[in-house]
Amino acid sequence: MANVSKAAIPAEEIVAPSGLGGFIAKFTVLRGAQRELWLTFLIKFLIYTAYSVTNKTMVLWLSKDLGFSDQAAGALVGWVWAPAMTVFTLLAGSPTDAIGLRRTFFIGVAICTVARSVMVVTTIPSLALACGVLPLAVGEALGTPVLLAATRRYSTTAQRSISFSIIYMIMNVGYVAAGYIFDYVRQLNLRFSLFGFEPTSYQQLFMVSLAFEIVLFPVIYFIRRGAEARN
Repeated sequence: MANVSKAAIPAEEIVAPSGLGGFIAKFTVLRGAQRELWLTFLIKFLIYTAYSVTNKTMVLWLSKDLGFSDQAAGALVGWVWAPAMTVFTLLAGSPTDAIGLRRTFFIGVAICTVARSVMVVTTIPSLALACGVLPLAVGEALGTPVLLAATRRYSTTAQRSISFSIIYMIMNVGYVAAGYIFDYVRQLNLRFSLFGFEPTSYQQLFMVSLAFEIVLFPVIYFIRRGAEARN
C-alpha cells in the first residue's frame, strides 16, 4: 500500500490528543530540557516560598516584636513595602540586561540574605526598616523579572508555553507551602537560645525564610554562564 502523506488526510481526521493523554503530552515537550530550566523552576519555588513566609509574618512582626500599632504595621506593609517592591521591579529590567541573569540572581539573593539576617536579629525599628525591610524589597524585586527572563531564555519555543504555566503553578505551590510553614512554626511555639539570643516565633519564621534564601546560592551556582535553549 502506498504511503499517504499527512497533507492528504482531511483536516477533520487529524485529531489532537485529548483527555489525560493530551494533558500528559503537554509535558512531554520538556523532555530534553536543559538543566537551567529545571533550576529556574527550583529557584522560583525557593524564592516565592521565602517571600510568602515573610509576607505572612511581616505585619505581626512589626506589631508584636517592634512595637508598631496594628494600623501602622499594616500601613508600612501595604503602603510602603509593597509599592516599593513594585517600583523596584519596574526598574530591575535594565540592570538585568547589563549584568546578565546569573549575576542578577546572585545579587538579588545576596541582598535578601543580608536583609533577612537583619530582620532576624534586630529589635530596633529604624534599623529593621532601613537595613531589613527596604533592602529586602530591592532584593525581592530583582527576582521577578529575572525569573521570567530565565524561563524564556532556557526554554525552546515548543517548551515555552508549558514552562510559564509551570512557573505560575509553582507560585501557588510555594504559597501553600508557606502557609503550612507559617502555621506550623507558630503552633510549635519553640523557645530556645542561641548565644543569648532568644528568637520570637516571628523571628523564627524569618529564620526559615533565610534558610530558603541560603539554599539558593548553590542552586544558582549550577546555572552555566551563557546557557541558552536551542530550538
